[in-house]
Amino acid sequence: MNDDAALLRRYADEGSQSAFTELVHRHVDLVYGAALRRTNSDPHLAADVAQQVFTALARDARKLSRHTVISAWLHTATRNAALNLMISESRRQAREQTALDPALNSSATGPQWEHLRPVIDAAIDELPEADRAAVVLRFLERRAFAQIGAALQVSEDAARMRLERALEKLRAGLARRGITSTAAALGAIVSNQPLVSAPVGLAATLAAQSLATVGAGAGLVAALISFMNLKLVTGVALSALVAFLVGNNVGAHRVAAIPPPSETPPPAAVIAALRQDNESLKAELSGLHADIAKLTEANAALGAQKAATPPVRAATLGWAPRYEQQRMILNSLRQITAARDQFELENKRPPASIRELVGLDAYIKTVRPIAGEDYSGLTMLGGQPLSVTTADGMTVTYDPNGLSSTPVETPPEVVRAEDLGRKVGPAVQKATEAYRLSNPGLKGAPKPQALMAYFSNPQDGADFLEMLEAQKAAFAAQLKAPR
Repeated sequence: MNDDAALLRRYADEGSQSAFTELVHRHVDLVYGAALRRTNSDPHLAADVAQQVFTALARDARKLSRHTVISAWLHTATRNAALNLMISESRRQAREQTALDPALNSSATGPQWEHLRPVIDAAIDELPEADRAAVVLRFLERRAFAQIGAALQVSEDAARMRLERALEKLRAGLARRGITSTAAALGAIVSNQPLVSAPVGLAATLAAQSLATVGAGAGLVAALISFMNLKLVTGVALSALVAFLVGNNVGAHRVAAIPPPSETPPPAAVIAALRQDNESLKAELSGLHADIAKLTEANAALGAQKAATPPVRAATLGWAPRYEQQRMILNSLRQITAARDQFELENKRPPASIRELVGLDAYIKTVRPIAGEDYSGLTMLGGQPLSVTTADGMTVTYDPNGLSSTPVETPPEVVRAEDLGRKVGPAVQKATEAYRLSNPGLKGAPKPQALMAYFSNPQDGADFLEMLEAQKAAFAAQLKAPR
């Protein structure tokens, strides 16, 4: 997920509107869902909050591109924008809640979640940034532990431990508010809530309006957007609210351009009109239920097809040097071990086979063989070593106890190049950034000779040249390494 920052840098450096639009599409459900929870399930206000958040993202793109987890920043920005908006909109919201039919104000997630939802959101806001990022990625975006580890730049096991600590802090925060629970039960309550999908077309609208706001001047365009939002008729709010109650990836977003009335209709007329809209929406809801039933059948068929498909692919990297094959296979076995332990921790039993660990919605997306090895027969008993054999007879073992793991036969030239790369890496990054600031029209990575003038001190430049020479030697060693 580090490519979120890359997309933001493309927009900041190159003005790429397609990159910013892609970023909005990725996170619109997270922002809209968080805004919906903080605006008493008002889709009109939630859309307004989302607009403010993505406009701020576009305005501060260059600074935010250095942020570790963009989704965590978006969650915090949504909280602040929703709080400010709810203070200014409280009177209007009270009038709307009075006029709406009580049947539309019931929640599909149950009274327990309705009671806990604002309290849990407030407790999440108090978490340190790294812990809050882990909670947002796991429970609000449904990310696998491997993805969380990649985003936080830690291992998969470390990501799992960080999430457990975050849940414990969340539990302690709720205890201070008089709500007692275990960390495991708290994680189950949060993760079992349905994901909220933004109304259809909202992401494209938010991206376009945010780019327009930043490009044409925030004051004028923001006033225009606010004026347009006030003209959204009640049908928009009701349609989006029905989609929220269904709890599926179905959004309804209907905008009607009706000129403002010269005088406000009496409350009885407003309620009558809303009741008429309600009857129409009930008919639409019946149609949505039928569509959901069809989607459920289709998902079941896809699940059966997925279960019949092996979770591994054909060998693709048999050309790599033997030590590189060993290293990559060991990494796969480490991931499988961590997924095996996490499965047993969550389900109180070991997995029946690797099929329970691998899949788009499982702990590991896919396991790719490196040199024809077969992962399907691995033992799933916790603490046991994992071994596979490649097509040419090489056996690689990973022992979680550290006793019998296969030693990686890495050439010393490669080890030296890697060590130097880690040492000089931060200095090279700073020099590259300085080069790009001085040459804004140039694209692509600078040549080594051009980069030399941008190191902050001569020693960094000398280390950089030493690393280049080590990389040449490592490349030659790789060509000679057995395959």
